[in-house]
Amino acid sequence: MTAPIKILIVDDHHVVRKGLRTVLELEDDFVIVAEAEDGDGALVQYDRHRPNVVLLDLQMEPVNGITALGAIKKVDPAAKVIVLTSFVDSSHVLPAMEAGATGYLLKTADPDEIATAIRNAMVGKGTFDQVAIQAMTEGMKNRAKFAELTEREREVLHLISKGKSNQEIGDELYIGIKTVKTHVSNILSKLGVDDRTQAAVYSLRYLFFEEEDG
Repeated sequence: MTAPIKILIVDDHHVVRKGLRTVLELEDDFVIVAEAEDGDGALVQYDRHRPNVVLLDLQMEPVNGITALGAIKKVDPAAKVIVLTSFVDSSHVLPAMEAGATGYLLKTADPDEIATAIRNAMVGKGTFDQVAIQAMTEGMKNRAKFAELTEREREVLHLISKGKSNQEIGDELYIGIKTVKTHVSNILSKLGVDDRTQAAVYSLRYLFFEEEDG
């Protein structure tokens, strides 16, 4: 008899974990070996049980799913981790893909879809929600646009995303207003947006700037 597929469920909502456990345990070839409610717990339970597949939420406190995914893959590069989340924008999809997710599904997925994704993972096949694929494609295209910006233009865009005026940007970067306006014009042209508000939204959606001031 083939050994059952060992599954670790990671989600900060008890009801979600319970629901997943209930539907997945109906499958003869699945066994839920552990649960965790945040990223730290996920790593502890992974190390303890070495499950075949991890079902991982992204939005958790204090340690989120992306951090947990990276930590698990560092411990075990062959780990099979399927993201199961409510978020399908590129700011979630791209980091998950880059961290090594085996699959990406929405929590609204049918239980049969989740079961299929788990079995696919066991044979090295990824399963990705179609909307997630579209978000990833869109995000990669916009990342490519960002790559066309000069270092100074990236600094200006960062400050635009923080709501700084042209004068404030000039003061912070020690450049004149005309120079700032030139950089802003170049940024809008390269990103294909109409105004600085759209540029700010672009940077926050696709570029994931980290606050330098903590």
